[in-house]
Amino acid sequence: MKINFFNIVGYYQFMIENLIKDDMVAVDCTAGKGNDTLFLCNIMKGRGKVFAFDLQEEAVKATIELLEQKCAYDNYEIIMDCHSRIGYFIDVPIDVAVFNLGYLPNSESRISTAFDTTLKSVEAILERLRKKGYIFIAAYLGHDNSVERNSLFDYLSSLDSKRYKVANHRLININNYPPELFIIQKMHDTL
Repeated sequence: MKINFFNIVGYYQFMIENLIKDDMVAVDCTAGKGNDTLFLCNIMKGRGKVFAFDLQEEAVKATIELLEQKCAYDNYEIIMDCHSRIGYFIDVPIDVAVFNLGYLPNSESRISTAFDTTLKSVEAILERLRKKGYIFIAAYLGHDNSVERNSLFDYLSSLDSKRYKVANHRLININNYPPELFIIQKMHDTL
């Protein structure tokens, strides 16, 4: 895969492709149109398990349709529910989780992610994240006056640095609300 460090989704997909093994558990916390779910299923080559969450029927249908058309594997489970309820559906260690926050692309819907539900989801994943596991979060400044992004920044900045490493990758010379990427790696299960 060619890498474009200035395309946030391509950047985290490049990293995931170089981290993931085909027997891992991955979670697409915001399925949207299904692109990350498809990516995860394909790089795992039908092994492991991919869980995808979205609470919008339109997103779930789009994800299922994309997977039926372009995925040669059936190593996924699509869950029509809020990502804040991950703990109700997943009780196994998670190796990789991805979020692409904001609105469903090219949708009439004005439903978007919000910090309160995103925080619950991140906390649930952190509890289940395997040692050396990763969370990738693409956050957007423009969709809610930066409330979700800024709240995430504050929360992630406060994580115990002995248990988690957190990075923030962002473009600094673009004025049209480019996405930022948060990367969290779990260093220790317990201290």
